Amino acid sequence: MSVLAASAFGLLSLSAPAATASSNGGSSPGPVNDARFGTAGSATPIYGSRTIPHWSFTYTDPANGQSYTETMVGTDPRSGGTTTVKTEIIPLEFTFVAAGQDMSAISNLYGYNAVAQNWDADPTVGTPSDVTKTLESPIFASNTYPGDLGGDTGQFGDVYMRAEFNKIGSNYHVLLDNTAVLPKQTFAVPHSQGVAYQRVSGAVAGIVDSTWFSTLLQQLMGSLQIDATTVPIFLTHNVLLYDGHNNYTNCCTLGYHGAAMPIGHGAGQANGQGNNPVQTFIYAAYTSPNTYTGFSPVTSPRRGLSDIHALSHEVGEWLDDPFVNNAVQPWQTPTAPQYGCTSLLEVGDPVVGVWFPMTGNPDAAANGVWHPEDIVNANWFSRDGTAPLGLGSWDGRYTFMGARTTSIPGGYSGFASVAQGCS
Repeated sequence: MSVLAASAFGLLSLSAPAATASSNGGSSPGPVNDARFGTAGSATPIYGSRTIPHWSFTYTDPANGQSYTETMVGTDPRSGGTTTVKTEIIPLEFTFVAAGQDMSAISNLYGYNAVAQNWDADPTVGTPSDVTKTLESPIFASNTYPGDLGGDTGQFGDVYMRAEFNKIGSNYHVLLDNTAVLPKQTFAVPHSQGVAYQRVSGAVAGIVDSTWFSTLLQQLMGSLQIDATTVPIFLTHNVLLYDGHNNYTNCCTLGYHGAAMPIGHGAGQANGQGNNPVQTFIYAAYTSPNTYTGFSPVTSPRRGLSDIHALSHEVGEWLDDPFVNNAVQPWQTPTAPQYGCTSLLEVGDPVVGVWFPMTGNPDAAANGVWHPEDIVNANWFSRDGTAPLGLGSWDGRYTFMGARTTSIPGGYSGFASVAQGCS
């Protein structure tokens, strides 16, 4: 696991392994190849801090006898009740210029002639636009989920949280309410900080330096003066991140979530004092089909790293670790060797690229389905230490997708039991 200091937020960047498709009904790893996710910053709010609603619990891990305290979004599911968290979508438009960038490393890595090109990546254009599709997607719209996933009805994050804590059919909810789409923020990418090119799959994508991008987000959260009780979602159109100056092959981050004190109050690792604000935030690339090699409704219909995949990953991780400070007994898994041995409670990372289909996507190139990611339940990380607290999943499973995940070849059967320690 590599950690890069990217502005005051300190972007945590993690690479991802290649994965192959399965015939298992859409619930297979997507063609992640160079896809990855990360976190940015960390904050520890104290009583009275102005931030999103959250609750905490402490469990004892039976595998090592140690106690861990975790903080999550919403209210304690054992008490029930509905929590609604406001969000605001901030579309980010990036314009790229072909200025003689050296693309040889990408060409050599993937075996084709990558050429820099002029490109405008705007999530507000198109009919419907990426912004419109996001608002109409399972992230914000209510859908009924398949019976083997619990059969619940609601938003993606709400359904996941209710399944994770055995609250399907109860009055417990954690809902998102997008109150505004802010004016589009447009940026010309310096040729030294990014490049657009046609990837080996045929889709055009823009990639920008993660340090430059993270600094940009920090500045935006200061200038836009977003209330700390609202979660900004920075949405790009196929704009991904690479780590290291002009290191195009150390790519590509599709999204991250983070927490920090807003500009003027410090940033990075922060401790709220009194009514100080503690801001949580999400960046996600709305990803076009075929951005990643092998995505095709004709030749590879089971690969699904597309549309809301990145945002679903980050929403799930934000729900279970909003302040990026939840530690667990270290874990590792053969399904995500890129993370090595880690103590982060990042619920999307162990199953990166695993997805299930939801109908209703207006994009024909996406085969008419949305591609939300599977999410790992807290009981997997706790080694079932959450069960005595009444915080087990609805049927004892360890991921939202359950048997759909454990039936995938390549190490996924390990999610039929609790997390393993580090070798």
